[in-house]
Amino acid sequence: METFRNVSNNNLTRLVFTNNSIEDLTADAFQELNYLGYLEMSQERKLNISTLKMSFRSLNKRRMNNIIFKNNAWNRFPIDFFSDFRNYTMKRISLYGNEFRNFNGSLLSYFSRINTLNIARNEIVFLNARGLHAVTELTLFDNYIFEIPNFCANDAGQSLVPRLSRLDLTDNLIRKLLSTSFNCLDNLKHLILDKNRLQTLENDIFSRLTNLKMLWISRMCHLFVVKKRAFRLPSLTELIFSHNRFYFKRELFNHLPSLKKLDLTNNFLSKFPVNINRLFYRLSNLTTLNLQGSRIKILPEGLFQKMPFLKILNLKDNRIVAWSRNVFENLTSLRHLYLDGNHIRIINESSFPSQLLRALLKFDISHNEFWCTCAQRWFVDYLRSSNISIILNDWPDFYQCVYPEEKKGILLVDYKPTNAECSKWSPVFTIVIVTVSSVFIVTVVLMLIFNCNANIRNLVYLLRVNAWKRKGYVIFNSSESCEYDAFVIYCDSDRQWVHYDLLNRLEENGLKVCVHQRDFDIGESIIDNIAKYVGKSWKIIVVMSNNFTKSEWCQWEVDFVQERRRRHGKEALILIMHSQIDSSHMTTSIRSLLDTTPHLQYQKGLGEDLFWSAIMKAVKKPLKHPPVSVL
Repeated sequence: METFRNVSNNNLTRLVFTNNSIEDLTADAFQELNYLGYLEMSQERKLNISTLKMSFRSLNKRRMNNIIFKNNAWNRFPIDFFSDFRNYTMKRISLYGNEFRNFNGSLLSYFSRINTLNIARNEIVFLNARGLHAVTELTLFDNYIFEIPNFCANDAGQSLVPRLSRLDLTDNLIRKLLSTSFNCLDNLKHLILDKNRLQTLENDIFSRLTNLKMLWISRMCHLFVVKKRAFRLPSLTELIFSHNRFYFKRELFNHLPSLKKLDLTNNFLSKFPVNINRLFYRLSNLTTLNLQGSRIKILPEGLFQKMPFLKILNLKDNRIVAWSRNVFENLTSLRHLYLDGNHIRIINESSFPSQLLRALLKFDISHNEFWCTCAQRWFVDYLRSSNISIILNDWPDFYQCVYPEEKKGILLVDYKPTNAECSKWSPVFTIVIVTVSSVFIVTVVLMLIFNCNANIRNLVYLLRVNAWKRKGYVIFNSSESCEYDAFVIYCDSDRQWVHYDLLNRLEENGLKVCVHQRDFDIGESIIDNIAKYVGKSWKIIVVMSNNFTKSEWCQWEVDFVQERRRRHGKEALILIMHSQIDSSHMTTSIRSLLDTTPHLQYQKGLGEDLFWSAIMKAVKKPLKHPPVSVL
C-alpha cells in the first residue's frame, strides 16, 4: 500500500478507517507507522479479510494495543487470523456489531493477554470459550445466547478463562440458571445479567462465584420468583436489582454481610414498615442505598440507624408525605439525601435533625407538593437564614407551592408569611372548615348511595355466611386434600392486578394460590398444565373483564372449569368482575355463567376492604355453603 509512503518517520499513534469501501490491504500497509497503537476498521464491508490478515505482518506489535473491527458484517475469521500476534499483549479487541453466530475463542489463543474482548451486538448463539485464557473482561451483550456458556476445560473444574474478572451478558435470551452455570469462574468479580428472560432465581444459584464483588440483575420483566437464599454471596459488595417491578415480601438480603451498595430502583416494597425493616435489617455495612420509585409511603423508624456507614440515600419518586422525627436521627455518615418527586407538603423543625442538614453535601427535595401555609414558615425562614440552598438540587425553580389555590405556582423562595397572618385565627377559617365539612359529608352520602351497590351486596353475603354458620350448617368437605387453595384464571392485560393485588392479598392471609405464569411446569403444554393444576386446586377464581371475553384461551378455560361446577356446585367457582363487561363483548358462555353463578364486583377505594373480606371468606369456606354473593 502506497498510501502511507509519504508519511514516513511520523508519530501517528491512532488510525481509523470508516466506510471507505476498502477492498484490499497490502502486506506492508502499515510498514511506516511504527508508533501506531490504535487501529480501527468500521463499516468496511468490502474488505478482504485475507489481505487484512497479511497486513498484520507490517504492524509494530509492541506498540499496538487496540484493535477495533466493528460494524463490518463479518461472520467468520480463519482460525489463524491473529497468528501474527503470538505472545503479544492487547489492551482491547472489539468485534462489536458484526454477524458472528458461533464464536470460536481459539481465534484469540495466540495472545498472551487481552484486557478487554468486546463481541457485543452480534448474532452469537454459541460461544466456545477455549482459547480465551488471556481475556480479563468479556462483553457479550445484545446477542442470542440462551444459556451461560461453558467455561470449564474438563470435569475436574479447570477453567478456560482463569483471568476473567468481568462478564457482561446483558440483553440475551437466557431463561434459566442452572447449579452448574457458573462453574470454573473462580476469579469473576463483576457479573452483568441485565435484560435477560429469567423467571426464577433459585437458592444458592451464585454460590460458586466465591470472589464476586458486583452483581447486576436489572430490567428482568419476567422475573417473578427469587428464593430466600438466592443471594447467598458473602463476598458481594454491590447489588444492582433495579427496574424489575419485583414485589419484595421476604428477607432476601440476609446473606450479604459485605454489601455496600444496593440499588432497588423501580421495584415494589411492602407498604408495611415492619416488612421493610425485615428486608434490610442485616445490611449494616451499606454506604449507598437506592430505593427510587419503590412505592414507599411510610419510612420505617430505626431502619437507617442500622446502617452506620450510609453515605448516599435515594428515596426519589416514592409516595412519601411525612415521617416521624426519629427517621433521620443519628445518621452521622449521610452526605447525599434525595427526596425529590414525592408528595411532601410541609417541612418543619422536626423533619430533619439540624446536625444532618449541616453535614449534607447534596440535598434534593424538589418536585414535591409544598403547601404555602403558616406550617411551612419554619422551612422558608431556615432557607433564608442558612446556606442550605447552596446544596439543594434544582433550587429555586422546582420548589413551588401547590396549595392553597391562590398561591399555586409561587416559588418557595418568594413565599414570605407574616406574623399577622400566622398568629391569629381568622373567622374565614371557621367558615371554610364548616363549608368543606358539610360538602364532604353530603358527597360521602351520595357516593354511598350511587356507587356502593356492590359493596352492600358483599356485606349481605358476609352476614348470610355468618348466619348459616350460627345455624350449624354441616361442612361436607375441606381443602386439606388439595395442594392449592385456589387456581386463578385471568387474561394477560389483568396480570398486574392479579399478581400485585389479588395474589399478594391471598398469600398474605396464608392461602396458597396457583397462577400459570409462576407455577406451571416448563416444557408441558398449556392444556396439560391447566388440567393438572386445576385438579390440584380447591377453588377456581375467574377474573373477568372486557379483555377476558376477547381471549380465546380464557373462553376455553371457562368451558374447561364448567365440569368442576357441575360436580361440586356453583360454590366451586369464585367469579370476580374486575371491570364491567360491555354488552358488545359479552359472549353466550360468559352470559350463561353469570346468570347461573353469583359474582363479586371489584371496587377500588370505598368498600375495597369489604371486597377483600368477601374474597377470603369465599376461598376458605367449605363447599355447600351459601353462594359467594347475591346480585
